[in-house]
Amino acid sequence: MTTDRHHFELKTIVIATDLTHSGSCALLYAKKLAKLHRSKLVVVHAIDPAAYAFPEGRPELAALDQSAREALKQIELELSHQGIPIHSVTQTGIIYERILEAAVDHQADLLVLGTRAIAQAGRAALGTVARRLLATAQCPILTVPPASGVNFELAGRWQNVLVATDFSEASLAGLDRAQSIVGGQLVVVHAVKDAVGKSRESHLERLRFLAPFNESHTVPVEHMVIPGEAGAIIAEQADRIHADLVVLGAPTHELQDEDFATSTVLQVVSNVSCPVLCVPSTPNISVVDVMNELALSD
Repeated sequence: MTTDRHHFELKTIVIATDLTHSGSCALLYAKKLAKLHRSKLVVVHAIDPAAYAFPEGRPELAALDQSAREALKQIELELSHQGIPIHSVTQTGIIYERILEAAVDHQADLLVLGTRAIAQAGRAALGTVARRLLATAQCPILTVPPASGVNFELAGRWQNVLVATDFSEASLAGLDRAQSIVGGQLVVVHAVKDAVGKSRESHLERLRFLAPFNESHTVPVEHMVIPGEAGAIIAEQADRIHADLVVLGAPTHELQDEDFATSTVLQVVSNVSCPVLCVPSTPNISVVDVMNELALSD
């Protein structure tokens, strides 16, 4: 598969923040990306109208919302002074729908979301809003964990990138994206229940076809077929190579809490300390055709 190392253009980055610590980490990461790509940054803060559904109102919540609006204006002012084109949006409604609407309205090339502290949240590291967005957003989503373990200086200059593929259309789109942005080492992982003998060699052949060794030897590629649960394997390998970024295919359906045991995305986001890029399906007919031919020839 041929890739253009520069096709990951980020003209517009949308960052959804609740202005908490996690949201601030995501905002800092988005700012670094925007400066690198000279992108427009759209900061979205969505307000749940249910917070006002009380007979006598909740004035303290109104005060918090006003504080949020003022904080967004301050962010807008500071980043404008740094030369970053920025626009802040405060919307009321179903939160994930308002964020999705902002991404569509501003033609986002990337949607950035903060995740919660792993030690505190565990399975809740990826909140309900984020889980819904992963299955519905048309652009890639970058989840950013709290500051611990995140190298903000490597935002957009990812050296050690791990990408996992199960050969689905979304994971192939993720693999293509990973090849276009890696600056150092690319590790391509495929997790299977049985990875011995001819089965393992068949999977390795597919990986080598999809992510060939870089001809100029500037970006080494390691292909791995490992037996076991995908989420645990990806997290383990990401830790082994000190990954700056993990790339996955986006889920095709909305994830629930009960999906944690079977969802690779939920397990990876909850267990890695680096950002995770989830790429939606963008079918490449030529790749799909060759993949089918390889499958038939096994």
